[in-house]
Amino acid sequence: MVTASVPEHTRLGEGPPANVLMLGTAEWDSPIATNQHYVARELARTTNVTFVESLGLRRPTLRRDDVVRMASRVRRAMGDRETPAHRPRPAGAHIVSPLVLPVHRTPTRPLNRALLRRATGAWLTSQRPRVLWTFTPVTYGLEAAADVVIYHCVDLLATFPGVDGVAVARGERSLSSRTAVAIATSTAVQDHLVAAGFPRVELLPNVADVSVFAAASRPAAERRPAVLFSGNLTVHKLDLPLLESIAIALRGHGELLLAGPLAAGGGSFDAELRRLEKLGARHLGVLTPAQLAEVAGTCAVGLIPYAINDYTRGVSPLKCFEYLSSGLAVLSTGLPAVTELARTNPHVTAAEAGDLVARLPELLGPVSDTVLGDRMASAAEHGWEGRGAVLRELLDTELTRQGHEPR
Repeated sequence: MVTASVPEHTRLGEGPPANVLMLGTAEWDSPIATNQHYVARELARTTNVTFVESLGLRRPTLRRDDVVRMASRVRRAMGDRETPAHRPRPAGAHIVSPLVLPVHRTPTRPLNRALLRRATGAWLTSQRPRVLWTFTPVTYGLEAAADVVIYHCVDLLATFPGVDGVAVARGERSLSSRTAVAIATSTAVQDHLVAAGFPRVELLPNVADVSVFAAASRPAAERRPAVLFSGNLTVHKLDLPLLESIAIALRGHGELLLAGPLAAGGGSFDAELRRLEKLGARHLGVLTPAQLAEVAGTCAVGLIPYAINDYTRGVSPLKCFEYLSSGLAVLSTGLPAVTELARTNPHVTAAEAGDLVARLPELLGPVSDTVLGDRMASAAEHGWEGRGAVLRELLDTELTRQGHEPR
């Protein structure tokens, strides 16, 4: 557990903050920051946040990346502090690495429940109000100790390969009767939550850390004909034939850049990457947000080359706004969330794979600083500064409804 200082308003004497227990679906130091990391950061501005790392909804395999991840979890759970943190810890927050079995069925539930309650004992005995803000429906009954329960659903979790759909469905059935509000990040997720019986669902599509990317955006004269994809390189999410077609189309005209970790829970991507590199693509590795912003700020096009399947239909890619705030045109396959955005944003194209390749020559050509500015402006209202205020206000409202002073 890593502790940090108390939020600013507590030092100013405004009363005790709420104690938020956040159940994540990723490690705090996972290579790519996702919704849960930003939400933790934003809530920690005014509350105490305990971030609980993933309970392991996807059953691990004997692949090297899974073995390394499990070994790292054991070290953290045993109190190892030798490995440096890759992501800053928000002030007023601490990180918990529970040592639970990554199997969530009847035989393992009593043990996992006991282990999780032990790991979250500080929250369970903390002063009220206690808030459970969970990104996973597998909670082992922690909602019973909370004054306010918020289920923040960013994906159709049960459709991801290897995830225990039975455990997800059981958890959502339990949460639906105790949750004050469920947050959905796409209309597909919203429809799912309504069908699952959640009485109140708020639609809040993903946003991005737009200020970081806007600050690194370069003028038109410093742009190059490069197409960038940033994200997890996994066979389940990506349309590999499309990536190959784009790499081929760019030969002699530009370059396909790939930034992100390999095989993040979706099967090995090594062979696919070698094939793409032979076609001219270049893998930049795992970049920090600042490094990614520097690269994006010199490119022409941001790519969202997702395969369309049961899982990706619920995805709301925050990278869309990272690209726009870098001044990039956005090309995406027909994800419902991006298709909806494209109806109102002329700098976003969501189309069939063949049409995306056909758009490349036009978008790789010269572009004016005015166009770059328009793209950046279209993303300005989709940043975490504004969204953080919305989430903190939502929390205040729910605390007030339960008879507690907000924060």
